[in-house]
Amino acid sequence: MSSIHSFPVIPAFLISTILGFVPSAMASSSAPASLPQVDFSKMGSVGLGGAFSGLDWYSSDSPFTPSSSSSASSSTSFSTNGDTLFYQRGDGVFRPLGSTNAGGVINALCWSSQGSSTNGTLYLGGAFSSISGTNSANVASFDLSSNSFSALGSGLSGNVNTLYCDDGNQEIWFGGSFDAPTGSGGNVALWSTSSSAWSAPAFGGLNGVVQSITPSSNGSSLYFGGNFTTVYVSNSSSLLNTTSMTNSTAGDIISIPYASTNTTTVGTSGYFTPLTISASATESGDYQIHAGPSTSQEGYGSTNGLLCPGSGTWLAEDGAVSNVNLVGDQYLPATGVRVVNGFEDGRSTKHFCFTSLPDRVELNMTYTDPETGKNETCTAWCPLYSDPTISGQDFIFTEGTKNITGFEIQLKEWSGDGAALSSVSLLTDGAYASATATNPGSSCASAKNSTIQSVGDWDTKTAATTSATESYLSSSVSIRDPTYPQVTFYPYVGSAGHYDVYVFIPGCLNIGDCDGRTSVDIEVFPLQGGLGWTSTISEQVDYDTSTLVYSGPVDATSGSFTPTISLALAANPAQVAKGNNYIVVADRVQLTLTGVSTSNSSTSSSTTSTNGTIVSGSNGTNGSIITNSTQINNASYTVAYGVYEYVRSSTSTINAATSFLSNSTETALTRLGFSLDAALNASGSEAASWVVNTIVSLDNTVFVGGDFSASNNYTNVISIDTSSGQAAALASQGLSGIVNTAAVVDGYVFFGGDFTSTAQAGGIALNYIARYDPSSKAWAALGGGVNGFVTDLLASSASSTQLIVMGNFSHVVSSNGNSTATGGYAIYDTSSSDWVDGGILFGNVSAGAVPASSSPVGSESFFAGKVYGSAGNSVSGVATLSTGDDGQAVISSLNGVNFGTTGSGAATPTASASARRRSLIARATNSYTRSWLARFTDALVERSHHLHSRATPPTIPTQHVNAPAVLAGAFWTNSSADGKPTITILGGNFTSASGDVEGIAFYSESSDHGGLTGPTPAVGGTVRTLNVIGNVVYAAGDAVNVEGVGSGIVAYDLQKSAWVTGGMPSLNPASGSSVTVNSIRTRQDSNTVVVAGDFATAGSLSCAAVCLWDSKNAQWSSPGPGLDGGEVRAIDFAGDSSDTLIVAGSFALPNGDVAYVASYSFSNSTWTSLGSLPGPALAVAVDDKNVTNIFAAGYSTSDGTPYLQQWNGATWTAQAESLAPGSIVQQLAFVPMAKEHDPHGAIENDRMLMVSGDLYLEDSGNVTSALYDGANWYPYLIGTSSSGGVGGASDLFWSEQSFSFKVQHFLARGLVVLVAIAIATGLILLFILLAFLFTYCTRRRERKQADQTMYNDEKDRDSDVSSTHQNVFNNVQAALEASLVGGGLGAGAAGATAAARQSARRSDPSSYNDYPLGSDGGYGAGAYVDGQDDDEEEGRETTMRYDFDGPELQEGELAMRAGQRVIILDDEQSTEWWFARDPATGREGVVPATYGEWACWCLTPHERSLLQ
Repeated sequence: MSSIHSFPVIPAFLISTILGFVPSAMASSSAPASLPQVDFSKMGSVGLGGAFSGLDWYSSDSPFTPSSSSSASSSTSFSTNGDTLFYQRGDGVFRPLGSTNAGGVINALCWSSQGSSTNGTLYLGGAFSSISGTNSANVASFDLSSNSFSALGSGLSGNVNTLYCDDGNQEIWFGGSFDAPTGSGGNVALWSTSSSAWSAPAFGGLNGVVQSITPSSNGSSLYFGGNFTTVYVSNSSSLLNTTSMTNSTAGDIISIPYASTNTTTVGTSGYFTPLTISASATESGDYQIHAGPSTSQEGYGSTNGLLCPGSGTWLAEDGAVSNVNLVGDQYLPATGVRVVNGFEDGRSTKHFCFTSLPDRVELNMTYTDPETGKNETCTAWCPLYSDPTISGQDFIFTEGTKNITGFEIQLKEWSGDGAALSSVSLLTDGAYASATATNPGSSCASAKNSTIQSVGDWDTKTAATTSATESYLSSSVSIRDPTYPQVTFYPYVGSAGHYDVYVFIPGCLNIGDCDGRTSVDIEVFPLQGGLGWTSTISEQVDYDTSTLVYSGPVDATSGSFTPTISLALAANPAQVAKGNNYIVVADRVQLTLTGVSTSNSSTSSSTTSTNGTIVSGSNGTNGSIITNSTQINNASYTVAYGVYEYVRSSTSTINAATSFLSNSTETALTRLGFSLDAALNASGSEAASWVVNTIVSLDNTVFVGGDFSASNNYTNVISIDTSSGQAAALASQGLSGIVNTAAVVDGYVFFGGDFTSTAQAGGIALNYIARYDPSSKAWAALGGGVNGFVTDLLASSASSTQLIVMGNFSHVVSSNGNSTATGGYAIYDTSSSDWVDGGILFGNVSAGAVPASSSPVGSESFFAGKVYGSAGNSVSGVATLSTGDDGQAVISSLNGVNFGTTGSGAATPTASASARRRSLIARATNSYTRSWLARFTDALVERSHHLHSRATPPTIPTQHVNAPAVLAGAFWTNSSADGKPTITILGGNFTSASGDVEGIAFYSESSDHGGLTGPTPAVGGTVRTLNVIGNVVYAAGDAVNVEGVGSGIVAYDLQKSAWVTGGMPSLNPASGSSVTVNSIRTRQDSNTVVVAGDFATAGSLSCAAVCLWDSKNAQWSSPGPGLDGGEVRAIDFAGDSSDTLIVAGSFALPNGDVAYVASYSFSNSTWTSLGSLPGPALAVAVDDKNVTNIFAAGYSTSDGTPYLQQWNGATWTAQAESLAPGSIVQQLAFVPMAKEHDPHGAIENDRMLMVSGDLYLEDSGNVTSALYDGANWYPYLIGTSSSGGVGGASDLFWSEQSFSFKVQHFLARGLVVLVAIAIATGLILLFILLAFLFTYCTRRRERKQADQTMYNDEKDRDSDVSSTHQNVFNNVQAALEASLVGGGLGAGAAGATAAARQSARRSDPSSYNDYPLGSDGGYGAGAYVDGQDDDEEEGRETTMRYDFDGPELQEGELAMRAGQRVIILDDEQSTEWWFARDPATGREGVVPATYGEWACWCLTPHERSLLQ
């Protein structure tokens, strides 16, 4: 048995330019140098499919290595029944550190630099009894130097929810639900790292569950959040010095009726505030009041006093029915009327009726009968009682609040001489203030008016309605340089109570200002000494709208306080539809009374508070008993809910859990707690779920999140400015669901929890995580969020722009909707606004901690949760394998590829991941435990023992693969699309997460949206093989079918995006079985497609196990006589022309013999068994088409053990036996190497055999793929399933079907530099030579042209210069030119002599122009040409490219045909015509220069020969 070797480290470098070098770089997904380096680039695009969700390079500390490994981490594994503490290394790999007892939970972590550990200490809290064998109740520490756990004293008695490591004070704070380990109090515990002991907090503890402990921005305070209360007391009542609050207990308001004593009220009408109306009998007021006929008695006829209660009595004319009319042109929201009868001289009114204006409807009203105390109704005759002790009677409009512009009261019946009336007041069901209300200046000297104040430029405008006009304020400001106009309303509130506050916005359609409308900020101050509540609302409304801006307690108006509502242009106004100005409008505000707090219903000494603390001796619902040794009289108690601030500089030692706290210790956060308590008491049954889960601070602002709300004001999150004490609801009123956690990163506040959007209707979608920008007061999504709730957020110490997200989710979603599997852990980068690839965890993460970046472990992060496994690369069933520029292999995922847990094939249960892992590790200790792999091979052995007499081949059991799994892949280039993108085609047992892709999927990196697409209709069944022929992909497998198309094998036209229907007879099974197709391959350079699997016929053709499809003629054929049954699992081709087919499986040959590997010859149509193997073969690979070097893998029929053997053309040879029992080989493939290795056995040194499947190697453990060099095994890839177990590989597929294994050799760097210098020098010399030749040719041509000109001139002048002289000149020139060209003196002389002879004849055209020509334009057949034989040798030969013939030829022109050889005798006398000879006939003449083939015209033939 051979050993498993580590591949030697191989240096790599890349020449980027001739004289520059770039060193290699390692990426997180690059193969380590210790592994053999496969050169995937030679294979084109490469993919690996399988049943895995993560894929990593093998390392010795893999979680699937045997327990006997020396790796320290291998002894610890992820727990299957408890929580695991684990960490992420700087290279992105996750490794476990320890796990809790079964069912144990870790809720919180923090890292501390204190203690003896060099690397620091982790503190953890939760609900557990032990961790990694160390007994510890709910808390423990982990020493990062010794890798050991320790208990903290005797632990804590209950659950721990939160931790804070305070290194500056050498303290570890614990919060949760437990008894104090020392001292009194509870729910808060303090561990001293200096003394290694528990100590009591200065404030004792808190009376309820603690969920969060965080420091303030400057570290001067600690903030505690949870489900608890603290009670503050003030003997002077100076904190809440208002009428309604003076007698309050537990922080709630006390409502005192506004109506005077003995007023007969209806329901809560006594708390209603009468409308303040500026009215008089003249035209000067907003409203006019008239009454008549009036009495003539002096002092009783003025009508102005009717609107001023207590100012006098009005008398009607004696014996006359009289009317009181209030008339105006603006609407008032009235709920009823309060009438005070007049008693003067025996007069009073007995009955009246009330008519509303402008609709003149006599209203039905409800009143209380003072005699019976029952409610009654009236319309035409409403009674006023004559009992002078009744100070007034309330009549409430039965149909509810009504908008009116006035009224008419008719006094119908009276006592005495006539009717009398003291006052009439319109009631509103709360309070009311108008932005256009003028100073009344009425006769009511003590009138209690609502008022406004404005800042900026406002114009009063009116909007006409059907019956009245509405006045409002409008302001227009520049968008480019806006001012911020503001209107502040001061509504007169008669009684404290719980109110809904509405802001009325006039519709823009009626007014005509829609283009400029924007948004406004609203701020409400409802309580004296309380906080302001802010929100932003839109004024971009088409019709009149009332928007709820606050719901909660409101104090009554007093001499020192008035509730206020301010409206101003928003700090970040909404974009206008058109124009350059913002338009802001202000109309009115309305406070609607929703509830009152009386002394009988308030939290008092005799009642129980909801979720609160009892001030005297009884138990609260979620509270504790507070006992005091000192009686406090006349004190005001105020309760803060959910938040507590511990100021470190405080000297107070009062126990916050069991005692009253002084109001001198109140902080801004305390006041927020007061408001939360008031809102809690008003929330009714919803209060049971209230809790504060998280508190974070950013500069002076503290953000609080949890499960709480104030109706239409804030929901689940709120902030408070600690410097000003102003609280504010976040944009869109907060978040729609529970907030669990918050963190500050890069100036933003991030919230995580169980929410999907903002709270306000129409808000943006936020899937469980949101970013809030405090500067712009705006929410933003993190891509598409995550697909489950978030439990914890951490600011990364490795990067100031990265956020670590943890929770119960499995995928992150990008902004384009593509999802990536990450498990319950993800990283978001604010600088790129995108998710960062950080590997994948299989399970949920509940807590995390990051050390200081300066610490020795600063590059690591620590986590805890119910996690079953991990992987460094998240791949959903398929990964790409490539070779980077540094020469190292890289694992990459397909962006957006995400499969769900439902498959396209039939679901089949398999053993759990945990069982599989235990069985495999057990093998390493030789304690063999049956896994599903072992059971698979057991079935094979059992069936092999029951063979029939005619040697029926053993049946290979069907191997079911749980979804999701990619079992096959292929590539197709879309040549018709822009950029010719490559499409990756995937087949298997899967369904996309969206559910619209099944069985077959298409992926394109260049897709606008990325992710997967698929054919329509989708594929059913399990696809095991794919083959692309042209633009058509063939798919087959187990029970493959497409509705309306066919089954067995289906074909899809990728170019047309449509299924191919008809034309292919279906494959049919043998009786009692089903069709399985395992492989489809195309024979090289042919139309033959080989289909292999388990089937009996193709159509009516008998074609068992292997059948041939002619893709051109669309017909099936049998390979020779065909096989006689069985199953073929894998095929390959051998021979240079792929003329031999190699098949592997378990089948019967035509002669009946059982074979496991056989060959088929396409040339003679014969089958041949290749030797004898131990059992069925599951995979086969031919080494570069070499028929004498074949590898096969399978299992033995005797004991099920796996084998790998090599065929040398005559016999099989067993290879190194490192495959342990239970290993299943799915595929064999030869891959090229980047570096040569020592050759072993039958495998050359430039390649290795890649074995993929579900493997177990001795001494290495589980692997997904391994490399084999002929003698040694190298564990290569390890896949992880979604359940944390080992993931198997099925198919390595690539695009280049023919590639070279040859390793490229590179020179040493020094030699490369020398070669580069030599090449550069040679290029320079070449450029110089080319420049010289160009100059030479140019000048020579110029001289020739000059000589020709001189020659012509001499002829014209009958020159005395004879041709002999010219010939001598030419001879000398030719000799000189020949010597310049080179070749030595002798060569030059010889060349000059030959050139002289040719030049002499070319120089004197008369020497041939006088010969008689034949009829064909050439010379006569018997014509003699001087020196003909010599010239044939001297001229250059060329071939005519065109015909030159016909009657148009002129005298002296030589007729020639295209393709005819011709000897060029003179090509220098003219650039257009050559003097030539036909070597066949000896005729001479001129031909066009352009009709011959090109040559270097500037040199003579001899000169050209010398250059050659």
